[in-house]
Amino acid sequence: MPEIMFQELADNAPVMIWRSGPDKLCNWFNTPWLEFVGRTIEQESGYGWAEGVHPDDLDRCVAVYNNAFDAREKFSMNYRLRRHDGVYRWLLDTGAPYYREGKFAGYFGSCVDVSKQREAHDLVVQALAERDALLREVYHRVKNNLQQIEGLIAIEGLTLSDPKALHALESLSGRVRAMGAVHQRLITAKNLSDIFARDFISSLCADLARSQAADSRGIVIRVEAEAGEVNIERAVILGLLVNELTTNALKHAFPDGRPGEVAVRYLHKDAETILEIRDNGIGMPAELPLRARTEHSGFRLIEGFVDQLDGRLTIDRASGTGVVVTLPRTDRVGL
Repeated sequence: MPEIMFQELADNAPVMIWRSGPDKLCNWFNTPWLEFVGRTIEQESGYGWAEGVHPDDLDRCVAVYNNAFDAREKFSMNYRLRRHDGVYRWLLDTGAPYYREGKFAGYFGSCVDVSKQREAHDLVVQALAERDALLREVYHRVKNNLQQIEGLIAIEGLTLSDPKALHALESLSGRVRAMGAVHQRLITAKNLSDIFARDFISSLCADLARSQAADSRGIVIRVEAEAGEVNIERAVILGLLVNELTTNALKHAFPDGRPGEVAVRYLHKDAETILEIRDNGIGMPAELPLRARTEHSGFRLIEGFVDQLDGRLTIDRASGTGVVVTLPRTDRVGL
């Protein structure tokens, strides 16, 4: 009676079920399996079932099965199996060892047709690829437009003789260039939803070192950044913030050809992310009010960027100048 009840249960279950012995050879399949493949149990037994596996999936399928079997471990894998009408369908196959009286007796497995889910997944992947292609094109056009704007600013600068006006245009040009650099990183990013902070900040600082001729001035920019991802919206603001702080240090901390070092750190601490730009230059005079300093070095922009990132800003005047921006961490490792 128990065997009859098991047979009824197995043959009426809404899944395809198989069984193998301790020799790895399959010795039983339920009715849904046999109806799916349109073959007899004799044809499927042993390794006969593998004849229906898609050629591109066969080696991987057999390897997963053998490795799990040898380790007596559960396994789960996807592969394509040929249906009775010749159409390959994606299956999710889950297997587990079973024992009789404490002795290993083989494996039981069940298969579910997941073709519709797989097709839906492929459609989503295709849609995301099309979206990424469109975004890359947008970022590319934005970068080109920013380059044109930078060129127009440079042309306008040729008509000016006022040092203050020229300085303002140079600062504006630098910020436009920084935005272009950010968008260039977006174009080449592997993932357009998130950007790896370490690579992003390192590349941005390398660009700044070249544009500010740091090496020829004897100035070294050192970057220490932990792993993590920053979403696109915050990456743009973070990039502009790093540009503004680092450029400010390069321009003001090392006058008269003085060499030095700018350290850029992006580190995680508990629920916060710390962005620190520290130089060993001439430092900020202690008697200089913060507001006066911000009015002459672009710190008002920095304060605005920090506010957009929901952070807070502190300045350390010891041994040069250190600007510390404390940002809240998100669910991802990073901003």
